[in-house]
Amino acid sequence: MRNESEPRTIFVGDVHGCREELELMIKRLKVRSSDRIIMLGDLINRGPDPVGVVRFVYEQGFESLMGNHEDEYLRHFHGMEPYITLHRQLGPELHDWLSRRPLYIETDDFIAVHAGLEPHKHPSQSARRMLLTIRTWDGQGVNLKDPENPPWYDYYPGTKPVFYGHWARKGLNIRSNTYGLDSGCVYGRALSAYILESHTLVQIPALKTHYIPPSLRAKVHSHRYG
Repeated sequence: MRNESEPRTIFVGDVHGCREELELMIKRLKVRSSDRIIMLGDLINRGPDPVGVVRFVYEQGFESLMGNHEDEYLRHFHGMEPYITLHRQLGPELHDWLSRRPLYIETDDFIAVHAGLEPHKHPSQSARRMLLTIRTWDGQGVNLKDPENPPWYDYYPGTKPVFYGHWARKGLNIRSNTYGLDSGCVYGRALSAYILESHTLVQIPALKTHYIPPSLRAKVHSHRYG
């Protein structure tokens, strides 16, 4: 039986500004100072309190990966909203921390990455775009999200577990060697975390639907008023 005082490695899926749900998750997990918390990227955008999420993760000393939304912020904060405002609200210290997030973390026991792994390559050999946005594989890496193509994890032969987020439409997706933990908290579903050592999944239901994708807004409007 595992000693409850032993350090744990805990992966947390995409938060997207849902600070209250994240704080509830940390309380539910009863996080200790010896635990290693790895956020899988996309702390910001869409939800109600992206700055609060970044500040909380930073102040708690958690690790966090670069997500495609952090990457987009870093490319556009000089001249495009909402990133101009977000940059001002973050301030220099949090901005600098966010800009230095790694694309992946690998140990003897796991690989953590925001979106997934490029088939047939170690992540150190992959382009930034691959690790931040891949969902499916077309054989060349041109279209990384065509639902007609196989998911990237169909090509992953390794036994080392891979923990990733990014794919809310797919939702919680736990397989033998890959663990997709973006369960769409910002869309009104749940925030997910996984404890490596005990193979335990923990979920916090979303407190509300914080964001509706543009592709669905017309349908929602029609349903309400049609």
